Amino acid sequence: MSRLYRVVALALLILGFCLPANNMEAVKAANQAFYAALSARDIGAMEKVWSKNADVRQVGPRSKTFDIGWPAVKQNFERVFDFFTQLSVEEENPEIKIYGSIALVSGVEKAQRKTKTGESQTAASFGTNIFEKQNGRWLMIYHHFSPVLQ
Repeated sequence: MSRLYRVVALALLILGFCLPANNMEAVKAANQAFYAALSARDIGAMEKVWSKNADVRQVGPRSKTFDIGWPAVKQNFERVFDFFTQLSVEEENPEIKIYGSIALVSGVEKAQRKTKTGESQTAASFGTNIFEKQNGRWLMIYHHFSPVLQ
């Protein structure tokens, strides 16, 4: 076996072990960025998290249809940010699965929020986030949350 072949084989072996961990950390960071943007009620930060593909989607418990495309998703977030004066959402113990250029993140979202009328609310929801690796970045293409029934 030639020295070059051994070096290339070793490099591929190292990359094979490193890339999944790097992808896992990158997906975890992208997921955290989503919840940070949501909690900050920051549409600019939210814009950086989402893909701008025409088929991105979001659906929530009060939705009658999917929000399809970034303009519709953005409009929904703007309404949410306008409705709540305080918002804090975290996903507890997210489970991350990566399938090539697609990552699925699911877990329980815990929310604390305050409406413009001063009403404080807490909620728990099942959350599913799907990310797609685009140009080296993991961008959200789908978000769905449904209340945990008590």
